[in-house]
Amino acid sequence: EPEPEPEDEPEPEPEEEPEPEPEEEPEPEPEEEPEPEAEAVPEPETEKPVKEEVKKVKAPPKKVAAASEAPKQKKPPKAVASPPKKAASPRKVAAQAPIVSSHTFTISIGEPEKIGDGMSSYYVYKVTAKTNLSNFAKKEMSVNRRFSDFHSLQRNLVMKHPGVIVPPCPPKDAVGTGLAKMKSSTQEVTPFLERRQHALERFLSRLVEHPLLVDDDYVHMFFETDQKIPKPASTYLANMAKSLTTYFETDEFFDDRMRQADVLEAQLKRLHRAIVALVGVRQNLGGSTTKFAETFAALADAEELKQLTLAMHQLADVEAKVAKLHAKQALRDNYEFSEVVFDYIAFVGSCKTALYQRQDVNRAFLNALATLESKKKRLATFQADPNKAIKVEPAEMEVKEAELKVTGCKEAVEKISRLLRRELERFDFNKVKDLQKLCVKYIESVMTMEHQIVKAWESFLPEAKSIPI
Repeated sequence: EPEPEPEDEPEPEPEEEPEPEPEEEPEPEPEEEPEPEAEAVPEPETEKPVKEEVKKVKAPPKKVAAASEAPKQKKPPKAVASPPKKAASPRKVAAQAPIVSSHTFTISIGEPEKIGDGMSSYYVYKVTAKTNLSNFAKKEMSVNRRFSDFHSLQRNLVMKHPGVIVPPCPPKDAVGTGLAKMKSSTQEVTPFLERRQHALERFLSRLVEHPLLVDDDYVHMFFETDQKIPKPASTYLANMAKSLTTYFETDEFFDDRMRQADVLEAQLKRLHRAIVALVGVRQNLGGSTTKFAETFAALADAEELKQLTLAMHQLADVEAKVAKLHAKQALRDNYEFSEVVFDYIAFVGSCKTALYQRQDVNRAFLNALATLESKKKRLATFQADPNKAIKVEPAEMEVKEAELKVTGCKEAVEKISRLLRRELERFDFNKVKDLQKLCVKYIESVMTMEHQIVKAWESFLPEAKSIPI
């Protein structure tokens, strides 16, 4: 045992002279240090030198046991350090959760009122709103608005908030509007105006649910004042120019979302056509059932047997009830199912508009990068040619300006990308919620209709069995 101790003293001399030998020297050094360090600071790295000491120098069992107990005491802190990692996971999930509004804002639109006569006339919709937001001066608001105000509001919000998925406004319909203007003010509201009324109410309800758009100046102007909403600048020429240029998406996520939007739009259009066909079938079924009830009642009048005549009239009445139920269900399918699916077709178009807006920002960033590269090459040519030394300084200034522009465009791309990702999450969340609610409502309405039909036939069945033969 005393022999290895003198070997440690001459070793510090080679440590100062040759640099490559520290790899072999660390073996004898831990022979002196591990014993005090193992008790004071327990570290997992000291386990290896302890084993080496046991192999080279057979120390007393008490010291070895003390060294072995030290690493065992280090295991509890590892188990304690694991819980904070699990606790951090909900924060990440909360950050990725879709935006859900916490305020209340109810919208109701009354029947349209016709102003004027002839083709110069127009319709006004009375909008009533109630909210608990403190940013609005009044908790209850009522204002009269034309359809052009709704349309201008939506277009202004789209241009003011690039990257935000603004709910769609009902599209313009020159044919339906023209036919409605030809109606007199005393006549009933046409189905076209009724559909537009419900569509405008759904548009405003979705708009005020958005936490970023509900506090916009245009929204305050729409609900709190009678001022006409200004029309936004036309973007027809700009859109035409963009359609002539090619663009390749550099982000795989947004490229996939654009393809998903195209597929979803095509599937929703097919579903809408199927629902329209179903509505037509229900309407035809209601009309055919009504004709059957009328002809059967006429046949009952020609029958001489009173009991049979009474039973046949009751059958005709049941058929008339069934016809009304089918007609009522057709209206529900049209207003509560078909129109909502049509709204979501336009909603997907709003998503694509937001994706196109991000493409415009990214295109500007790519153009700024290309401009910077060209200016750098130009500066390099000036620096290489001594005859053009005068142009070096202006070229350097242009390069600095181009670098600042690239930095600004890059920040804009990152900002709109973050915003659009969250908007897409919110759209997916609301889409699932709305479609689930739509399906449940449709199933319940069909079940109610079928139950009423069965109940009507069950009430008539004893009368039919009691007819004397």
